[in-house]
Amino acid sequence: MTRRLSAGVALVISIGAAIVAASMWHPVRLAGVELGDIGLPLAGLSQFARGLSPYSVRLATTTPVLYPFVAMIVLWPLTLIPLKFAVPVFVGISSFALAYGVMRANEPWRLLIFVTPAYWASLRAVQWSPALTAAILLPPLLPLSVVKPQLGVVLIACGRWSMRIVAATAALLLLSIILWPAWPLEWIQHGNLQTYNGVSPVMVLPGFILLSAIVAWRSREGRLVLAMSIVAQRYLYDQLPLYLVPKTWRQMLLLLLTSWAGVIAGYSLKWMDDTGAQNKHAWSLLIVTLFLPALGVLFFNRRKNVTPAACEAS
Repeated sequence: MTRRLSAGVALVISIGAAIVAASMWHPVRLAGVELGDIGLPLAGLSQFARGLSPYSVRLATTTPVLYPFVAMIVLWPLTLIPLKFAVPVFVGISSFALAYGVMRANEPWRLLIFVTPAYWASLRAVQWSPALTAAILLPPLLPLSVVKPQLGVVLIACGRWSMRIVAATAALLLLSIILWPAWPLEWIQHGNLQTYNGVSPVMVLPGFILLSAIVAWRSREGRLVLAMSIVAQRYLYDQLPLYLVPKTWRQMLLLLLTSWAGVIAGYSLKWMDDTGAQNKHAWSLLIVTLFLPALGVLFFNRRKNVTPAACEAS
């Protein structure tokens, strides 16, 4: 695909995503505006600008887990626009990056990633997963791995790192230390990390099967599946990188069908809801309907020696 065509398709998708996100309900409200997951970092920035700790942010109904200060630095440009535009701009940019990365891989069928349960969950929650998934396809975005440590581990495992990218990541971390030297300690002490209720898939039945991905650790897809199987995460948005495992449109359709079937069953059985609770039965269902099919695709491609594409795109 030419860069112009890739950018054009990505722009159309990003505008559509921004419009949809602007019309959706999002958790976390700041100054009367629904902001979803980026609301707390933006509130932290507001506190920091007034000389207060970004980790003094509180919600009325729950104790939130707060992001590293470096995530606030990345979001700082959003403070330059009216707050009501923060969500569509963030979603639009993230979706543009993901769509552009897919198009540059010269496999347009991968755009089906935009109709996965994980992508739509990320829209509602205004999550980082589309941008972090895009970083697997577009190496210059890999410094974003430091904004969300859980998925950052996945990017470290299967991203196309170079010395320049490592230097850029170190520079971003250094900038955060210069701006607020105490933030790592403050984050550990006051970031409410103990309230994070993420789940490591291998710790939920039948998740132990996912450890078999270690036999494919030499491939990027193998490391992706293995890392996603181990790191603590929340459903449904954090699982977006798994949709980079398929190598054909048929394999992508398989993951679409099984994962949507799992979500429909989860809501029908009332194991899943919109509260953010992490139900163990829902996790078992997710492993059966998404993780294991992704593992099966990985092994099928390994047996057939299908040439990796997505994780090698640049």
